[in-house]
Parts: sequence; C-alpha cells; structure tokens
Amino acid sequence: MRRSDAPPGRHGRGTTTSPSGPSPFRCHAFLAVAAVAGALWLTSARAAPALDEREAVRVAEAAVGRTVPDVTLLDRRGRPVPLSRYRGKPLLVSFIYTGCFQVCPTQTRALQEAVRGLDVLLGSDRFNVVSIGFNQPFDSWQAMRSFAAQQRIDHPNWEFLSPPGDLVETLTEAFGFSYVATPAGFDHVLGVTVVDADGRIRSQVYGEQLRADQLGVPLRRILLDAPIPPTTSTLAGLVERVRILCTVYDERTGRYRYDYKLVFEIVGGALFFLTMAVYLLLEWRDRLRARRRAARAGLAPATGRHARNA
Repeated sequence: MRRSDAPPGRHGRGTTTSPSGPSPFRCHAFLAVAAVAGALWLTSARAAPALDEREAVRVAEAAVGRTVPDVTLLDRRGRPVPLSRYRGKPLLVSFIYTGCFQVCPTQTRALQEAVRGLDVLLGSDRFNVVSIGFNQPFDSWQAMRSFAAQQRIDHPNWEFLSPPGDLVETLTEAFGFSYVATPAGFDHVLGVTVVDADGRIRSQVYGEQLRADQLGVPLRRILLDAPIPPTTSTLAGLVERVRILCTVYDERTGRYRYDYKLVFEIVGGALFFLTMAVYLLLEWRDRLRARRRAARAGLAPATGRHARNA
C-alpha cells in the first residue's frame, strides 16, 4: 500500500477519514470561551459607574442663573459658530451623542414634535434650538450632520453643534449636564436647558418624551418678561403679548391652540378699565370746573355732575 502524505482527516488514498460533524472538543472550547466572555461582561457591567440621578438633578439645578460661556463650536457644515450668536432670543439646548441608538433619537424626535407646538405658541422665529454632541472625537460635525438627517430635523432655527474635545468639560459643567460612560455607551441626564435672550440659564426641563407645554411655560415667561424691542411698535408688541397669553395647550391633541374665550375676556376687561378711566376723567374735569365757577361766584364749591348744570 502506498503511503499518503495527506494528514489524518483529509481524504487521501490509503487513509481513513474522521466521522462527519463538529468535534466535541471544539464545542466544549466554544462554550468555555462564551462562559468566560459572559462572566467578564457581567463583571464590567457591575463595576461600571452608574449615574446618581439625585446628584445629577442637583448639579443641573445649580446651573440655573449662570451665563452660558461664549465658546465656538462647529455647525453641520463645519463652520465655526460662537454661542453668543444665539443671544437676543431664547435658546433650547440638548446634549446628545451620535452613537446612541435609542434614547437620544427618541428624545430628539420628541423635542422636534414639541418645537412644532412651540411654533404655534411663539412663532418659529422667536426662539432657537441647538443639540450639542458631547462624545468627542466621535461627535464630529459630519456625525452631527448625519444624525440630524437621520432624525429628519428641518427646523430653520435648529442647529447641531460639535465642540472641540477640550471644551466638552467646560460646556457640560456650565450647563449642569452630567454623564458617565457605561459598557453600552453613556448614562446621562435626559432633558433640555432653557436659556434666555441674555444668555442666562433660566430653567431645566427633564424627561425623554418632552411635550410642548413643558417647554412653553419657561419660554412664555421669558418672552412676556422681556421688554418690547425698540424695532417693534408698542401696539404690535402688546398684540403679540395678548396672542401668547391667549394660546393654551390642549392635552387631547398635544398641541397649542388659540383660546378665543380668553381673547374676549382680555378685550372686555380692557374696555371696562378704559370706560372707568374715561368716567373718572370726566368726573375730575366736572369737579374742577365746579370749583372754578364757585370761586368766581364767591360760593362754596359744588361737587359732582350737579355742578355741570349750575
């Protein structure tokens, strides 16, 4: 018999073949590796730091009243954008990371729906929105552009910004945004920071599924407290304030709508006070004329409307 050079298990003349099917030794090795990997994953998950929610809320609330630092970030086209560019209008700020596949997209889509409702309440040009990527260098301006496109964000006053890596800590501390790395990504605060037109943080709104009324309350307060811009007439400013006051949130539809009952109440109240003011003005004029007539006649001064017929 001729000797074959084929190794055992290979098909060669004068040799035998091993039985078909996986070797039990390989199966045991695979199970052992899987068990070790699972144990290592569980160990790392248990050892990973968890976000202290109570402390995170405390840090966020401590940021209320601070002035946002004027740092420069990159927009979705790679152009430098200083945060001071957003002064003059209220600003909504959310922190995200583009590698998040569930929470950040869900929060962004909920924020988009809330912004649509705020457009009805305030007008689309009355406030700005920015989403800032905190996972650098992965949240580059290209990644932020792709994330915005995936979520179909098309609001004209909503920008996605990428900060330099050395500014992430400065930004997150200034806004009171807390996060910790985990095996699955990051555990971080869910919410939006509301900044006024002067760049001061006015409030923190928490939640993954944000609604328009949650953000509408602080934004409404900011706009109503602000003075009427010099470029806007007093009458136009007053009409705009009445419009904001008479826009209410409808929980059934999840959107804002005009409450004409409030319009009639405000107009009726204004007419009442105007009528009272005119009446008091006429009464004061009659009394003044009566005193003048009495002084000329040397008589005691008459009062009220009886003096008109004197």
